[in-house]
Amino acid sequence: MSPQASGAFYKSLFDHTFDGIAYCQMLFDKQRNPVDFVYIKTNKNFERLTGLTNVEGKKVTETIPGIKESNPELFTVYSRVSLAGKSERLETYIAPLARWFLISVYCPKKKFFVAIFQNITEQKRIEKDFQDAKRAAQNVLEDLNSEKIKAENLAQDLKKFKLALDNSSEQVVITDAEGTVMYANAALEKITGYKPEEAVGKKSGVLWKAPMPLEYYQKFWHTIKDEKKAFVGEIKNRRKNGELYTSMLNVSPVLDDAGTILFFVGVERDITREKDADKAKSEFISLASHQMRTPLTAINWYAEMLLGGDAGKLNAKQRDYFKEIYTAGQHMNEIVKSFLHILRLETGTVVMNPIPLDLVDVIRVTMKESQLDTEKKRLHIVEHFQESLSPLKIDTELIHLILQNLISNAVKYTSENGEITVSLGSAAQGSIAAGKTADEDSLLVSVRDTGIGITPADHDKIFTKFYRTENAKKVDPNGNGLGLYMTKIMTDIVGGIIWFDSEEGAGTTFYLLLPIEGKKTVH
Repeated sequence: MSPQASGAFYKSLFDHTFDGIAYCQMLFDKQRNPVDFVYIKTNKNFERLTGLTNVEGKKVTETIPGIKESNPELFTVYSRVSLAGKSERLETYIAPLARWFLISVYCPKKKFFVAIFQNITEQKRIEKDFQDAKRAAQNVLEDLNSEKIKAENLAQDLKKFKLALDNSSEQVVITDAEGTVMYANAALEKITGYKPEEAVGKKSGVLWKAPMPLEYYQKFWHTIKDEKKAFVGEIKNRRKNGELYTSMLNVSPVLDDAGTILFFVGVERDITREKDADKAKSEFISLASHQMRTPLTAINWYAEMLLGGDAGKLNAKQRDYFKEIYTAGQHMNEIVKSFLHILRLETGTVVMNPIPLDLVDVIRVTMKESQLDTEKKRLHIVEHFQESLSPLKIDTELIHLILQNLISNAVKYTSENGEITVSLGSAAQGSIAAGKTADEDSLLVSVRDTGIGITPADHDKIFTKFYRTENAKKVDPNGNGLGLYMTKIMTDIVGGIIWFDSEEGAGTTFYLLLPIEGKKTVH
């Protein structure tokens, strides 16, 4: 693994801090049968979720004796994924660890795999309690000889059911079809401070609900009551002592055979600590990034002065060394800038200042920034701009960054003597891809190149943070996989839609659909 790929991998690995992650190499015998695998890199939650320590560089048969006999399916799945490259997902009980895991496996490169897992032992225990209760109820209905025995056993089964819910760490609330609480488990008091009996008979959440945007509640009730679907999302609530907290909410309607709502089951998990940890992480990255900018600026400045001869003439070897220092400094500066951009985008601290712009002018200014590279590679630039277009109301910095990423990528991944076509027109007159809809008052931008293209396997991941295709790494090993991730976030912020068509080796076309009047406000 190259130093650049290792850096991207390290960032990606530790970006998902709540699951266990293990990057491993599969070992095969001469007949290509899987015999073992080696832990190359693990994250901190790996140790917490498995109980294993100091596993990096070791074989799994050394760290978990007996696993090959107890879990042969792991070797089968891991080897299959590492060879075929197709991701898989499985649940398994690892007897030597006495734990259940939900594992997602994908292949970053041949004979290697990444396992992302959650410890689901507690969920399995609760599921088993439910299944035990269900089987007990079925046996009661089938085998009991008298109503007395039947009633006694059903009561016992209900007790098991209630016991399982009452001991759950997640808040469970059951309401009628109008949202009035019929049941709340003991976790309600732990999370909100209110006793279950204080909530029963009242509208769900009325005691502990904190003000959220009206649109949130409208979407919530529309989803569960009108569409009769499960609603999943984050919500801010208020504890009995007045303290605000954040929870992950999952509310599902339960329907009868006719499709009528019988009741709602709501499950909440307090994620305040997780959100605080994520905020602390972001603040640390922000502080570190800002602190890095000063020495990086100094390094680049001194390197530039030395290359300019301010400290005397350099010999050829010295000049080559300082060029490397200057290039590395510039690259690091770009990474720091990307991190700061992402922090602003992810934390919602981007200040929007939409003003009417002539998008043709913005595109041409952005293309001029890549002129040296296009001339160096002798690229043919084609422009198709519709005349008399209305001004676009949008934030200048955001649209410039979006276009800069799309155009610079087209230039970077197109070979010498290739062609780049930039088009702009009214969406009502342009060609919109299947599944995409546009108002008449929208503009459609497209950036087409004849470059390396994107493989079908990479299509779903192209806007993912730190993700880079294998053919892109060959063209530019120093990329960080942040450009298209930021482009997607910025497009969402300005109310646009972005998508692409691509064929490996035959080029890529990115489409950008933008509302002329700017982002619509939901009422």
